[in-house]
Amino acid sequence: MKVVVDPLRCDAHGVCADVCPEVFALDDDDDMVTVLQEEPHEALREKLRRAAVMCPKAAIAIEG
Repeated sequence: MKVVVDPLRCDAHGVCADVCPEVFALDDDDDMVTVLQEEPHEALREKLRRAAVMCPKAAIAIEG
């Protein structure tokens, strides 16, 4: 599984970092979300799915 954040859509609301801090973090300027693990463990799939669904800009894609 691979996690991708679309930088053109992301407005750094931080919902994903709240839902799944193992994979997402706000950068130091709080203007972009950083993906900490591009290929996270399968055990995080449900949290990642929830983060993607809750993203107000639909900027998160989970591939695979």
